[in-house]
Amino acid sequence: MAERQETSVMVSIQEILRDAQSREEQEKVEAEQRARAEEQRRVEELRRQQEEEEARLRAEEDDRQRRAFEEQRRQAEISAMQEAAVQRARAEAEAQARLAEMAARQEHERHLHALSQDKHKKRLTMLLVGLGLFFVIGGIGAGVMLKRSADEAAALKAQAAQLQAQIDESAAKQQRLAAELQNTKDPEKIAELQAQIAAEQQRNQQLQQQAANPTKKPTYGGGGAAAPGPGPKPASGKPCNCTPGDPMCSCL
Repeated sequence: MAERQETSVMVSIQEILRDAQSREEQEKVEAEQRARAEEQRRVEELRRQQEEEEARLRAEEDDRQRRAFEEQRRQAEISAMQEAAVQRARAEAEAQARLAEMAARQEHERHLHALSQDKHKKRLTMLLVGLGLFFVIGGIGAGVMLKRSADEAAALKAQAAQLQAQIDESAAKQQRLAAELQNTKDPEKIAELQAQIAAEQQRNQQLQQQAANPTKKPTYGGGGAAAPGPGPKPASGKPCNCTPGDPMCSCL
């Protein structure tokens, strides 16, 4: 009787041990499954973040290349306008010099013909003196015209350089304001910065128009730069945190 009880106890203990071992193995399998699922989720999250970062870098590189291309094109246009102004001034100076030379040659030939027909020494002397004075005056006039043309070309070049410096200064100021706008969350400060950026954009456009037509006097709407008006406000009444110049912004 005691042996049967002892055997029954041993069998019960073995069954308990088997159940415990089975539960332990089941829990181990479930833990491994959870670990693999967590690792898979982490890998997918890292892949997603990497893809988003690559897309952001590609967008920034495309934007940088676009701005560089626009800057090169603008520089090429300004250089072409400056070169055209210099060439125009040089061509005008050369044409005026040729006209002066032709007039002097014709006058010289006319005086020579008159001298060949004149037999009086006094008249010959007076004509020679007059001819000398004509050449002197003609040379002075041609020199004055050449200097005036050169001065005009130099003034146009200096004006273009000054406009370029103002355009660069305005673009740099816009970048500084845009950086400050991205770093602020104050609605009043955001509106103020947006107004300043809009004013600088208007000023930059006026400077570029003046650079495209250097002979036209600049107009700033009532004598002076326009005062910055209130910045754009979103339709919802909330502060607008869009980047200035963003074509996808719904509140600019």
